[in-house]
Amino acid sequence: MNEPMDIAALVAALQEQTAAINRLADSNQQVIDYLFSQEAEDLDSAAAPSPYLDPDETD
Repeated sequence: MNEPMDIAALVAALQEQTAAINRLADSNQQVIDYLFSQEAEDLDSAAAPSPYLDPDETD
């Protein structure tokens, strides 16, 4: 077993995983920002807010 290569591969894999997690966190933040903006628009309108993300869904 070539330990320096194994360690280098592990470090590279961890860096890729960290980058993927950061992309996921950024994506989640974008979804939250979008939902907040939609909620703010709904508050500005006179219509009652919907508890559902899908506007076609009903109680």
